[in-house]
Amino acid sequence: MTNTDESLISAIAEIGGKVETLSPKNIRELGTDYVNITNRGISLAFQARARFEMSRGTPRGAGPYVLSGIFYYPHGGEDLDPYVGCAPFSASPVSTRDEALLHYGTPDRTEEDEEEIDWDQWSKEARQLRTSYRSDLTISTISVSIPLLPSR
Repeated sequence: MTNTDESLISAIAEIGGKVETLSPKNIRELGTDYVNITNRGISLAFQARARFEMSRGTPRGAGPYVLSGIFYYPHGGEDLDPYVGCAPFSASPVSTRDEALLHYGTPDRTEEDEEEIDWDQWSKEARQLRTSYRSDLTISTISVSIPLLPSR
């Protein structure tokens, strides 16, 4: 969905966000910009349409900026309150790696750096689900995104 789709604009507004806060400069220079829903602990990532199409395929909607991911912060984040509620694809909150493994099963991929686990990733309902961890294996973010296209 894109930044000009009325249903997306309305849904974001209902939870306290404004699509109008997207910065064309940030999207142009950084590749991504975010609509933060501060009191909900959620951040919505948007990419330029051309970049999204190259990496993820044809989006739904006609706008110039495409919703590419949703980030949930169970322990809060910079300028974000903690996310409270059921985790994506779960019937309950998920705030640690052990809970993620319990709810999501064995990851499709795990990234480790110097024996420290950085993140786990699963495929759920044609979406990419990733949990990123702090050093104590509490979850920093849970993200849901459209998967990247296979490498050619």
